[in-house]
Amino acid sequence: MLKKFTKQKSFFFFFVLNMFGIGNVNAQEKLMEPVAVFSAVFLEKYNSESFSYAPWGNEKESNATIEEISIGSSSMSRKFVYYGGGNVNFYNKRRPREWEVEDENNSTRHPLGILSAEFELPQGKSGIQEFLLLFVNKKKNGLWRIYPIPFSKNEVPVGSYKFISQSRTPLYVIFGKEKFSLPSSKTKVSPAVLEEGKRGVLLQAMIQKNAQYLEVFNQRFAHSPIMRGIFFLGLDGSKLKVKKVAELSQPLSSATGYGKPRFRTDIKEEGELE
Repeated sequence: MLKKFTKQKSFFFFFVLNMFGIGNVNAQEKLMEPVAVFSAVFLEKYNSESFSYAPWGNEKESNATIEEISIGSSSMSRKFVYYGGGNVNFYNKRRPREWEVEDENNSTRHPLGILSAEFELPQGKSGIQEFLLLFVNKKKNGLWRIYPIPFSKNEVPVGSYKFISQSRTPLYVIFGKEKFSLPSSKTKVSPAVLEEGKRGVLLQAMIQKNAQYLEVFNQRFAHSPIMRGIFFLGLDGSKLKVKKVAELSQPLSSATGYGKPRFRTDIKEEGELE
């Protein structure tokens, strides 16, 4: 009888501790603002991968919260947040082929899968940092290279687009009602202004050749006043390759990982309750 009473008392103490101790920690974590907000996209066409990451950067800890994100090449991924510090690590699960042997000594192996990419978050900056992570060709060590593009609303306001030149030749651009030059490897942010009676925003680009302007691109793009994005412009001979990625304005609370606690709370420690 005494043993049963002791167990009940221990359970009650554990319950109270959970309510006023651990519960408060989780509540405080949910109220915290993330240190960074990301979107991601592959630069090359036809790439698509799913990655796992720990919003708190603690994937090596037992029972850490883990989220999954999907990244493609035709559009920005859903936003995802980060509360940790240092590197953001992305893991990709891959089943070994029949002729492959698992190397237990490989430091990149992890219960989450294989380390596929890592991004070192810039330190010493105040406020929430926001980037579009551009995934490009893999390094020799098998990791995707990541180029961060600043993408806060101060950098690219709602209703505007950032133009990034990947051309060695200067470009002369007409975007809606805006006209501007875009030197090699430079960027320019421009508002998208819909012309009255027109559907979509016109993007027209020219290069200067033999003292004349040669048109290399002419196309209209769908646009909404609550949309913002990035245009990548690369010249291939006399043809301009254009890659557009955009997003609709959404609350931060809808981002993957937002408000999630450092550790999962949906796994019950049954042994402690018996």
